Amino acid sequence: MSEDYQGRLLLASQSQERGLSEEKQVVQAEARLRLQRSGYPELRLIRCAFHEGVLTLRGRVTSFYLKQMAQTLIRELEGVGEINNRLVVAAPPCPPRAGS
Repeated sequence: MSEDYQGRLLLASQSQERGLSEEKQVVQAEARLRLQRSGYPELRLIRCAFHEGVLTLRGRVTSFYLKQMAQTLIRELEGVGEINNRLVVAAPPCPPRAGS
């Protein structure tokens, strides 16, 4: 099988074997890449799922700012008509106290 300049043909065959469309694989991969490159380590842990034009973000972040930043990073992603931001804002776990 030949491969185009972005490896999409190879990606398509692999994703079809797993029952996932090429578009779904490409959008999810691009969303994860944008979150990885953001410079915010917490955003690297966000899970992305794409289905019928809706990109859903799931995971946990420590501030509303990071929740909004994740959404902003993927807002202009081609193929995404709607973002379902299911990120939960929760304080980081407290470190154990000394002597406990």
